[in-house]
Amino acid sequence: MKTNLEDIRILVLDEISGNLSEAGRETLFQEISVNEDARAMRDDMLNVLNTPEVQDYLKRQPFEDPADKILNRIHHQKRRKIVAISTLTAAAAAAVIALLTIPTLFKSEFSGKTGNDFKTAQTATNKQQIQLKMANGQVITLDTDTSQVVAGNAVLKTHNKTLTYTTTSATSGAEFATLTVPAGKDYTIHLSDGTLVQLNAATSIRFPLAFKAGNREVYINGEAYLMIAKNASQPFIVHLPNSTVRVLGTEFNVNTYDSGVARIALVQGAVKVISKTDSLQLTPGQEAVYASNKISTGPFDETDVLSWRLGKFLFSNARLDEVCRVIPRLYGISLELDNKEVAGKRFTGVIDRHQPIENVLKALKATNGIDYYTDKNGVFHIK
Repeated sequence: MKTNLEDIRILVLDEISGNLSEAGRETLFQEISVNEDARAMRDDMLNVLNTPEVQDYLKRQPFEDPADKILNRIHHQKRRKIVAISTLTAAAAAAVIALLTIPTLFKSEFSGKTGNDFKTAQTATNKQQIQLKMANGQVITLDTDTSQVVAGNAVLKTHNKTLTYTTTSATSGAEFATLTVPAGKDYTIHLSDGTLVQLNAATSIRFPLAFKAGNREVYINGEAYLMIAKNASQPFIVHLPNSTVRVLGTEFNVNTYDSGVARIALVQGAVKVISKTDSLQLTPGQEAVYASNKISTGPFDETDVLSWRLGKFLFSNARLDEVCRVIPRLYGISLELDNKEVAGKRFTGVIDRHQPIENVLKALKATNGIDYYTDKNGVFHIK
């Protein structure tokens, strides 16, 4: 039985971290002596990952898959495949998970479409723009940098995917604007009180151009990270589809992507989560989850929850159909899972939204026997 390259990958990671047993070393060197693909993969991994940074990462977060289990699998059973969906980056954690997209691993050519077809498909499905809709109905596109734009009583300036604005004294707190970020993009806004809101893809925020006396209130649907400007005399309230978050000065993440579910993860400060039937106060490191008219709490991993701020999305033992629901939001493309038989396959890894979608699909294809193509309308299909 031919050894799975994923098993070799884990053995090489153990070799890099200094945790490889004698039995594992014997198996590894036996395999690379007779398996050209395994030898090429080990060479690439050593070239890319054999650095103090990666070694330190591996020692702190070892793979829960010791060599003896791998040896047993090699000789007695087929191993469930786990795909790492990513591309090479400078960060150690990303580099560890990026192994399956090293070019030499892709011996077969992509069938059906060329690189130009991929570019055409992405262009065709990612035409939506970041837009700001003013109270008077005026719509302003924010995708490009500009010195300033006058919109009613507000003067807007965009730079490096960030919106700042000033308002005249005549601006009413009742004048709400709505900022909408489409799939495949992200954006940041500085509100009039100094609060910073970083919006993830497929997210909108409705906010007043100037906060009136009393509460500062905004409405968010999607995912956002908020750094609230402190003002003890003017509490900040975030309205979500099914709950409300009340704060004074703090940093936290909100996520309402799943219908009927709201997740509030507190990084620092204190927030109070309020629903129609319940309320509770969070402490840093806790996440509140509203679902089925109930609020539950528990710890959260900042890497998992906040990695989107760096353009990354982490999967941990996720089903393929779950991955296929996330990819369109990250890339602003249309993706259909035609082969329902593979929907239950499990994946662990990370998608870097700054890397081409083709790399993600190649990783899926190379490790799990999944194929894909784009149709004449630019829709991606997994078959």
